[in-house]
Amino acid sequence: MSNQELEKARAELRSVGADFALLSSGECITYVSHYEVPTSFGALATLAFVPPLALIGARDATAVLLIPSFYAAAAKAQSDGFEVVSYEPVNWFEPTDGRANFLNLLHKMLKEAGMTETAKLAVEEQTLPLAALQRIADTAPQTQLMDATAPLAAARMLKTARELDKLRHAANVNKAGHTELLRQTREAGKNEFAMWSAVINAMELAAGHPLMVFGELVTGTRCKMVDYPGGPKDVVTQPGDLALMDMSPRVDGYWSDTTNTMVIGGVEPTARQTRYGVAAREAFHAAAEMLRPGNQAKDAYLAAEATFERHGLKIGHYAGHQIGVTVNEAPRLVPYDETPIQAGMVFSIEPGAYEGPDGEVGARMEKSVIVHESGPEIICDFEWGF
Repeated sequence: MSNQELEKARAELRSVGADFALLSSGECITYVSHYEVPTSFGALATLAFVPPLALIGARDATAVLLIPSFYAAAAKAQSDGFEVVSYEPVNWFEPTDGRANFLNLLHKMLKEAGMTETAKLAVEEQTLPLAALQRIADTAPQTQLMDATAPLAAARMLKTARELDKLRHAANVNKAGHTELLRQTREAGKNEFAMWSAVINAMELAAGHPLMVFGELVTGTRCKMVDYPGGPKDVVTQPGDLALMDMSPRVDGYWSDTTNTMVIGGVEPTARQTRYGVAAREAFHAAAEMLRPGNQAKDAYLAAEATFERHGLKIGHYAGHQIGVTVNEAPRLVPYDETPIQAGMVFSIEPGAYEGPDGEVGARMEKSVIVHESGPEIICDFEWGF
């Protein structure tokens, strides 16, 4: 099977007149190549002169990954249809000029791809390193640069069958974490750090490997408002506390993003807790029902907003976003976004309402939804806390 994501990117680049694209964001490189670009932190990220780059031809078969040498083996194993070339950024036993190694290899890569001075090259203006930009100017000074953001976003808008499988898998891993949280909250008296560790452990066991995770776990009156990052903290839970966890693991290059709110200790929720928790759950389902072809992104937001209003509450933020090789993609579920909903979109719907600084309670409920012609399919379908 061909690399469908690469072909979609090429088609969108051709539509805006590009001949080549030099991609520099981890998400777009992951999308076109299937190589899970490492999250930029730790020793290797600082030792690499620049992060990985991908050069693709919009009108020919050019597909090259330019990788620091310590990532080369993984890139060769994971990438689909790409040549992998690597430079040595550092050597522990003799001096190495990683900058020169990178620039020389980039010059060679551009020349071998047939980059001429009349070529139109799409680049990502937010992430292209200055050194790479200068090397492009030296190699082909008349090259016309254009922004790759819009065509790559268009390519990523509708997910392929392969991507849907990846997103379902990420959702199942996330579900293991939320299932563990429900178990952890049956009894009070636990430290938030210990609860968080148990959740991460459950997800990594489900994935079979370590995960890049971000999110938050807050308990008690800290649920009254969005104050990210809110936790975990060195706090021990009490019976009747609320617990709110927003969890986002990256699994094999694709993200999941879900939230649940519940009462700790097996006690009955208060009337105020129930009001917020039930409203958030109903707002999720109201928004999900609007994610059908023919509607617009704003319709899901408006449905969530109206649900909160029926409970006498005010929606606290946007109602959600698309998800894929990044955790938060356009379109977003906001009152002004008129993007048409289409089959193949995948949204994380996350309506919430909060009493605010002077209050005590709040709730947010979030799961992911795949849009089909027949309607929405909820994935990561764990048990709601309300």
